[in-house]
Amino acid sequence: VASFFFIGLMSMMIPLCHVFGGLIAVCLFMGLFDGCFICIMAPIAFELVGAQNVSQAIGFLLGFMSIPMTVGPPIAGLLRDHLGTYDVAFYLAGVPPLIGGAILCFIPWVHERQKLKER
Repeated sequence: VASFFFIGLMSMMIPLCHVFGGLIAVCLFMGLFDGCFICIMAPIAFELVGAQNVSQAIGFLLGFMSIPMTVGPPIAGLLRDHLGTYDVAFYLAGVPPLIGGAILCFIPWVHERQKLKER
């Protein structure tokens, strides 16, 4: 959950980097938190679908992740053509991870409520 928040924040901080060292720092943190997300993807898939279907689940996850990665750059270019800057594209790229992290924060709460209802 924290990695999603930080990926979103780091995406939004890229336009604020006016010094090359700042950009390097943001990219390092972004890579670190993205690595955290990628590392937990396989254990979560294993827990959700079991050992027999884990490779297929990871394949589906990576397939779904490829859609925004394919569509995002042309949309960013379109925004740059209309607005003259990539800043808005970076700010918008940070919104989905922030929303995803916020949604993931509610999962333990929903899980506890379901346990209480079952009792």
